[in-house]
Amino acid sequence: MPDLAAVDQTFLLLVIAFCLGSCLVRAFWELEQARSRWRAPSRRRQTTKFD
Repeated sequence: MPDLAAVDQTFLLLVIAFCLGSCLVRAFWELEQARSRWRAPSRRRQTTKFD
């Protein structure tokens, strides 16, 4: 029978790795969203001429 403490430590390590990974993915996703909004031309700056 495997040591229960080792199983608990492995489980906690996997949970921590999953949480940190998901936080990093979300941070990079938010960064890319902000970057795409920053690069997109603003509609307020575009002037349209009506005849």
